[in-house]
Amino acid sequence: MVTNNLVVKVASRCNLNCSYCYVYNMCDTSYKLQPKFMAQNVIESLLLRIKDNCIENNLSEFLVVFHGGEPLLAGIGFYENFIKTQKRIIPKEICIEYGMQSNGTLLNEKIALRLKELNIQVGISIDGTPKSNSINRVGHKGENMYLQIVSGFNSIKNVFGDDFSNCLCVIDVSDDPKEVYQHFKKLEVNNVHFLFQDYNYINSDSNKVPKIGNWLVEMFDLWINDKESKKPNVRPFSDLINLILGSGGESEIFGCGINKTLVIETDGSIETVDTLKTCGDGFTKTSFNVLNDDLNKIYKHSELARLYYYSHDKLCETCESCLFKPICGGGFIGHRYSLEKNFNNPSIYCKEIIQIICHIQNELLHRLSQEVLQKIKLQKLNYDEIIKDKFSDE
Repeated sequence: MVTNNLVVKVASRCNLNCSYCYVYNMCDTSYKLQPKFMAQNVIESLLLRIKDNCIENNLSEFLVVFHGGEPLLAGIGFYENFIKTQKRIIPKEICIEYGMQSNGTLLNEKIALRLKELNIQVGISIDGTPKSNSINRVGHKGENMYLQIVSGFNSIKNVFGDDFSNCLCVIDVSDDPKEVYQHFKKLEVNNVHFLFQDYNYINSDSNKVPKIGNWLVEMFDLWINDKESKKPNVRPFSDLINLILGSGGESEIFGCGINKTLVIETDGSIETVDTLKTCGDGFTKTSFNVLNDDLNKIYKHSELARLYYYSHDKLCETCESCLFKPICGGGFIGHRYSLEKNFNNPSIYCKEIIQIICHIQNELLHRLSQEVLQKIKLQKLNYDEIIKDKFSDE
């Protein structure tokens, strides 16, 4: 078990207070114990660990995604120093690729230009409509930050180019899908990835979660029927289409791939993905740190890290026998958690996932040629019958 990419938490605090944030507004408070920013000795130790990991495992490429909190709270000088230190420590034969996920509020074209010069690609987190942003993505005093977010997004778009105008968007089912789609088209987004809110079985169940199935079906129809050449790629739709057709598309959420991502906290702690903080206070904490430990040591001693790595293989009985397993892969592991059975449950979004997969597969049946259909052997799916059979005991 070997990692090939890290989410590096360079800042443990954020200048926004998003209602659905899994770091600050769920059940975990471990961020309060973290230094606000990553120190130089941690940076150097981290880069030495990356170097050793790449050499020992014959990796010629490695991905580092700067994250937070809000990573730009660390200032542009942090990244200039990080890259300078990387060039001193890691041999040129090893290619380090960089990304950043930002809320956009601290960006301007000068900073965007410097990030481009440093080869750090930037994605922006933004909600589906101005109204949703004004409710869910606000400052710590409730300030509406929408204009600052859009300004930051436009800075990235103007400096990096249209092909790099990429967004993450947490689904808010109270938003009209049509308004959301038009919002992202108006922004001229190149790629938007719609994310499920981080529910699990601790305080909810499959009948109480947001009905994102209906929402995604409507959004898919808007997207697939959009005949304009300049339209965004939309995930998870493109992922699911590829999975249904047997053409890849594996991710942390869908498919049957393995998940090699680890998280480095500001103090150098090595943890599994931070979205699992929704399972309990301190849930992802370990005793491993880049100051003392190799990156992959966590896999030998942490059951949680191993579970996440193989999260699309370690499934409950219901998922193992499900016809959607090759496509769904059980969904995101965090959405399976309960206090009684840990991760040994179907996704709390199981019904919603089945609904969108059925809809996409049935739509493909209408659009693909008979020759292609015969090769991939797709069949029409009846969502209502599948749900009735699968959840007959409810």
